[in-house]
Amino acid sequence: MPYIWLIIGLLGAIWVFWDTRKQGYTFESSLRWAMGTLLVPAVVIPFYILQANLIKKLKRYNKRTEPQDVTSEMYQRCPRCGEFYRGNLEKCPHCHKSILED
Repeated sequence: MPYIWLIIGLLGAIWVFWDTRKQGYTFESSLRWAMGTLLVPAVVIPFYILQANLIKKLKRYNKRTEPQDVTSEMYQRCPRCGEFYRGNLEKCPHCHKSILED
């Protein structure tokens, strides 16, 4: 029975080491995670999976995106002819008069 825990710990340590290296951890940090997994696999493997998922979610949440032009998707009314048009235009597509002039 103790050999089963040793095999599970060894396989878990190899997987954790490989996964941490793939995610960009330093060699020393990967080695620490692998050693912890080898010594206490029942505690370290679930903890590692939880923290890896949290880091992935934080990276997704913190991604900076460029501001989007939402006016290009909105319908607007021409102040000259009253027709609706879509986009952020300088001239009305219906009456062909400048929208920006007062």
